This record gives sequence, structure tokens and C-alpha cells, in this order.
Amino acid sequence: MKKEKEKKKKRTRMLEEPELQQGDTTPEKPQLGDAKDSLELLHQKLGGKWKPRVLWVLQSGESIRYREIKAEITGITDMMLSQSLREMCADGLVERRQFQEIPPRVEYQITPLGAGALPGLELLAKWMKNNFK
Repeated sequence: MKKEKEKKKKRTRMLEEPELQQGDTTPEKPQLGDAKDSLELLHQKLGGKWKPRVLWVLQSGESIRYREIKAEITGITDMMLSQSLREMCADGLVERRQFQEIPPRVEYQITPLGAGALPGLELLAKWMKNNFK
């Protein structure tokens, strides 16, 4: 039991105290911390149930109207779709275009930044399909 505790402490120290390269005076932030920070940012920008689905619907790059997006995403409420689109527009993942017509017309389109997330989403989707059938 005592040996297990010592091993755990040693592993924790190894993660917290990166080795210095010859000539370095200050340690770099461990890669584990970088990954943690990136995952937190990922969750903030693309987390939740709906944002990845919205991006997937917009992947063609064509402008799509709100009702068309909603029709493609089963179970999403108006409140969740409008909130997701608003946040994704603010983050630069989706572009909103409002046309000065009567009746008003609004279209959404994925941005190059948003399109950059699609290969990662596709890899995760394939991984899920292969491992959690």
C-alpha cells in the first residue's frame, strides 16, 4: 500500500515538474496542461449537444436558412438553435447574413474557421462508430 502511494506521488511530480533541457533556466508548461487548456477551450467553443450538429449541417458551405437548419437537427428547440447560432457567430465559426427584404430573410453559413473543425468532428464520429456501436 505504501509503495503504491509513493509511485502515485512520483507520477504526479513527473507531470508537475517537466525536465529542463540543457541550458534552460525555466521549465516549460507541461504538455498535459496545454491539452487540458485546449480541451476546456474546445468545450467552450464547440461543446454541448447542438453546436457540432449545427456545424455538420452547415458543412456544405452554402447559405442555409434557420428553418432548414432546424429541420436537419432532430430534437433541437428554437431556443437552443438560436442560442447556439448566436454563440457560434460571436466565436467566428458561423456567419449570419440578414437581408433587408419583406418578409425578412436570414441565412447562416459556415466560416473557414468553422470548417476547420469539421475534419476533427469527422474523426471523432468515426471513432465513436467503430468503438461504441
